[in-house]
Amino acid sequence: MRQKTDRILFGGDYNPEQWPEEIWKEDMRLFHRAHISELTLNVFSWGLLQSSEEQYDFSQLDSIMDLCRREGISVILATSTAAQPAWMSARYPETNRTDAHENRHHFGGRQNICPTSRVFQKYASALVERLSERYAGYDNLLAWHISNEYGGYCYCEHCQEAYRTWLKERYGSIGELNRAWNTTFWGHRFQDFSEVRIPDYLTEEFDYGEGRTLRTNVQGNSIDYRRFMTDCTIDLIEMEKAAIRKHSDLPVTTNLMYNFDGFDLAKIARHLDFVCWDNYPAYGDDIANTALWHDLMRGIGDGNPFSLMEQTPSVTNWHPYCRLKRPGIMRLWSYQAVAHGADTVLFFQMRRSRGACEKYHGALIDHVGTGDTRVFREMTALGEELENLGGALLGARSDARAAILFDWDSWWGTELSAGPSVLVSYLREIQTWYRAFWQLH
Repeated sequence: MRQKTDRILFGGDYNPEQWPEEIWKEDMRLFHRAHISELTLNVFSWGLLQSSEEQYDFSQLDSIMDLCRREGISVILATSTAAQPAWMSARYPETNRTDAHENRHHFGGRQNICPTSRVFQKYASALVERLSERYAGYDNLLAWHISNEYGGYCYCEHCQEAYRTWLKERYGSIGELNRAWNTTFWGHRFQDFSEVRIPDYLTEEFDYGEGRTLRTNVQGNSIDYRRFMTDCTIDLIEMEKAAIRKHSDLPVTTNLMYNFDGFDLAKIARHLDFVCWDNYPAYGDDIANTALWHDLMRGIGDGNPFSLMEQTPSVTNWHPYCRLKRPGIMRLWSYQAVAHGADTVLFFQMRRSRGACEKYHGALIDHVGTGDTRVFREMTALGEELENLGGALLGARSDARAAILFDWDSWWGTELSAGPSVLVSYLREIQTWYRAFWQLH
């Protein structure tokens, strides 16, 4: 992370705004007991920070930031832009995402944002600049965390027009687009960029085979739309970085997700000061696949250390089968990340939520609210070990004797094609080759 710390950071996402203030002090006592050195704050607080277009209130976040500073706990501060406030969705429905069936969504969920919406960009940039101005001077602030787990596309009319502009810039002429997309197939030839439509379920894309796998009639269009949406995400990252840089020169990142195949993560990584990702293996996953994703994250970061931004201390709530980790597994997986180049061991989450969809997701502090749990004791032991290791493993490198080229264009091109078989899987092929190398160390 190129951080101003001399040890592997240990901690993770903390959402004190979900709890009364009297709980915060008890949490701090438990954090110290567990050797927590870092907290990631403010990930989903936009609706609390800005109650209307002109009304901001940072008093609660001020209290949390001041408490962390007094307690000597470092902070990675998120920008909260992964979920827009309800007033924005109601007043400006064009800020809500439109899905692949061309249905405009209402307020709800997260990453429910149209990336090309000028209204969203205006208010997000303004919020981030205020955050940067207000908290840049905190000496315990280590880095900025933009948005959260970017994922999903938008298919609205604004994205349609932006896509056509992007295509004009990429190809220069409609003739060159026709050549690249092979539009003589099925009479798809275009006479003007205004005739091009976003590839979705109402145009070129469809579900195919027993597994109902996504396929497309025109690979060029579908691959280009994924490139376009990657660039839209990069534009949002650069927008927030610019707002942060008006007051702070601290590192900027966003947490990537390995199984979000819709974005070219290697391209996005070039716009981050350090790479971080969220590791959530499902029940039955091959441990070699986790090693692959660790190596991929280090690879797209040009071989620099990456940050493990999230993992679960115990159980994940959103898998088909949410299995509790056996004793020792949390420690094992944490050191696996470190062995592959992670310079942080961070978790989601520090205290379990009282309600909503993540109330069953594991945490350092469980619903019982004390340190008298097996998970808390395991976390405390790991925190003490990492504290004793100090900076011994920071920046460690090893020379690779083999390499695999992972390419998102190839992934999309392979798996969006109809044929030659539903058994053809770019990702599975990569995993097969990687496992062979992994077994040979």
